[in-house]
Amino acid sequence: MKIVHVVETWIGGVANYVRALMIEQRNMGHEIVLLCDPRNLKLADIGVDGIMVVHYRSSRNPILIPAIAYKLKNVLADMNADVIHCHSTFPGLYVRLNRFRNERVLYTPHAWSFMKRDIPPAMRHAFAFVERALSNRCTRILCMSFDEVRAAKRHRIGLDNIDLVYTGIASDALSERSIEAAAVAVSPATTIHIGYFGRLDYQKGFDILLNAIPLLREGLHVHVFGTAVRGGVNVRSNDPRVTYHGWVGPDETRRAMLDMDVIVVPSRWEGLALVPIEAMRAGKVLVVSSEGSLPEQVIHGYNGLMLRELSGACLADQLNALSLDECRRMGANARHVFDHAFRADRFFKSLMSCYENA
Repeated sequence: MKIVHVVETWIGGVANYVRALMIEQRNMGHEIVLLCDPRNLKLADIGVDGIMVVHYRSSRNPILIPAIAYKLKNVLADMNADVIHCHSTFPGLYVRLNRFRNERVLYTPHAWSFMKRDIPPAMRHAFAFVERALSNRCTRILCMSFDEVRAAKRHRIGLDNIDLVYTGIASDALSERSIEAAAVAVSPATTIHIGYFGRLDYQKGFDILLNAIPLLREGLHVHVFGTAVRGGVNVRSNDPRVTYHGWVGPDETRRAMLDMDVIVVPSRWEGLALVPIEAMRAGKVLVVSSEGSLPEQVIHGYNGLMLRELSGACLADQLNALSLDECRRMGANARHVFDHAFRADRFFKSLMSCYENA
């Protein structure tokens, strides 16, 4: 099977999702092509050998979108793909403005555009109208959470064309060894290390973390792994208990998570957040917002804590109440949830069934 993945940028959760998918599909013997804007891609960052990379120029200027869609159709027509899988809003728009004869087109929104909280209501309605109009211009729409499915229903997008496929990721030997060592080790540590992984922006709730930092008790240290992208939040904290590590790649993220005790995800909306799944793989307790799909990943008091309200004070209260023993108990439960719900084999089997049945 020849599979073409169309993305806009190669950073963050979408890139990690597509990278894992391409590796599995390549290992299964499929021919894989990645279409990406070269301004958002460094070849060294792909992290997948044996993948053909084709460039196209994206834009969010409404005037330019029809021309981009036309050029993209010509590029895709020359590829004779079996499946075109477009990821996120604008690649989904570019591809679905065209009609294809034999290719099966799959679309993963990675959180519907009309779920955004940082745009005016009129714009959300406009995004919903476009998504509704284009919903039948693809073979299947692959939602990543029940929250996305419910949002589609609220905006009158037909559910007959939608499949729900929870994301899963592969386990790794480094996480396995670290969890086994933690189970038998007696640590003299007293500091609780709190990790934030993601874009420093409004959606991810980075401003909520910034507001919480001055309220944290002694013995808590915050590590920030990420960078501001589009609509980023300005970093204002000079607190010595905060360490900024900048953006790190997938391998560095895995190692960094193993050094944390708590992972915070105070997002305002999510399709299905990848960071909580990575944290559960590492056996770490989660402190998350109760927005979007996050309640589908965290059972309050079992593998993590959910914020009663999206505020720095509430986040600080939850973190201040944690002890290292509680972190270890809920971290072990988090790994249990990962093993039973978010392993890669289940995800890949479900997704490839969608490809074959499309």
